[in-house]
Amino acid sequence: MALSDGQKNRGELRIHESLDELMTDLADYVAELSEASVKERGVFAIALSGGSLIGLMGKLCEAPYNKTVDWSKWYIFWADERVVAKNHAESNYKLAKDGLLSKVVPHVSHCFIQF
Repeated sequence: MALSDGQKNRGELRIHESLDELMTDLADYVAELSEASVKERGVFAIALSGGSLIGLMGKLCEAPYNKTVDWSKWYIFWADERVVAKNHAESNYKLAKDGLLSKVVPHVSHCFIQF
């Protein structure tokens, strides 16, 4: 089926053979977006949701990403935060802090979150 001009820019479908391959591809993609955004705008903004996304982004805590991503330029927003305390087991903030951010940003305990 031919695609109209409006449909050609809808993105790319990628099929991965394994979870590790998916995590590596996601880390590559986010690291590239981060680098390009920091070069162009001086910051990188990302919205994180809960569920499996934070776990899938775990490769960003490993080499080479943990040395090449400029975490000090990241602005992190919550896409679907639950209405619970930020230290509650079901808090997406807590998931992100414990599973990702505390591993790459030593001062994450000083993050400010506002609802």
